[in-house]
Amino acid sequence: MVHLSKKLISENVLMRIYQLFFEVISRSHSRETFLILLDDILTPTEKIMLAKRIGIIYLLIKEIDQLSIADILKVSTSTVSIYSVKFYKRDTKVIEIIKNMLIKEKVLDFMEDIFAGLFIQPGLKKGHHKLKLNYEQNKRDRKYLG
Repeated sequence: MVHLSKKLISENVLMRIYQLFFEVISRSHSRETFLILLDDILTPTEKIMLAKRIGIIYLLIKEIDQLSIADILKVSTSTVSIYSVKFYKRDTKVIEIIKNMLIKEKVLDFMEDIFAGLFIQPGLKKGHHKLKLNYEQNKRDRKYLG
């Protein structure tokens, strides 16, 4: 659990800290840099907590049932319920971003399916049997998560 000081800081100072936080995080132009920054400023517990929160929201948007979400992410059902209620019929920025990601994901998956059908030819081309097996496994994984 994250521990906060009981001593409150002014709203002005808090806004300046948020601005600084944004500036530091926004300077990470790659996934690797972003992960290094997270390692620098967050504890392992804080990183897991934030990742699970995003995961809960993501899976709720994908309409996965709450018990499955709790089981997959190893969180309590009450935690999932809190986020379900918090985001129920609300369009927040995080929901907008995730929905846009899902739209792009569906387009990319569709394109992958088309190209796989055209280019993967097991029996005709050497090594394509393994490519087909990998593609089918990825497709099953997408179906399970989607």
